[in-house]
Amino acid sequence: MSKQIDLSQIANAVGVALGGLKKAETTAGLLKETMNKYIAQLHSAKAKVGMYKKDKTGCAIATSFVDGCIEGGLSHDTAHKTYLPTFKKAVADGKPIGDWNGQRSKGNSKAKGKGKSELSELLVKAFNHDEGKSFEALCQSVEKGFYADATFKTIYAGFVDYLQSEGYEIK
Repeated sequence: MSKQIDLSQIANAVGVALGGLKKAETTAGLLKETMNKYIAQLHSAKAKVGMYKKDKTGCAIATSFVDGCIEGGLSHDTAHKTYLPTFKKAVADGKPIGDWNGQRSKGNSKAKGKGKSELSELLVKAFNHDEGKSFEALCQSVEKGFYADATFKTIYAGFVDYLQSEGYEIK
């Protein structure tokens, strides 16, 4: 006797998984915000992230960061070789981290954004991405940096900062 597939159960499972995914994305966004706030605090305090040594005789901040990554479930090598350089750079320059894998963006071959498309065609893609949520979050971030925090002198500078933090070369 063949087992009958319950299509409604499968559809329900997809719905449950989507709900879990959306919750995880929200949590991830909040965690990224929190990490970037802490990095900004370290930058403001003029913290210097030095060399990490496995025997814990190196920089206390670097050691604490790697230890925290390990506590969070990352491997030692991933924390030390992949994420520590990104953390160190962000603390030094005070810019929020968009992509934690700095190794991936080093050899980045992203286009410089030049092309023949109309600006409205490009903008609508960004506006519609993730049902408009990611573009709205970016606008709120730039707005906050322009008005509330006075981080940027212009809104344009806020968008430039965002694109550079994502690994794009802006001239």
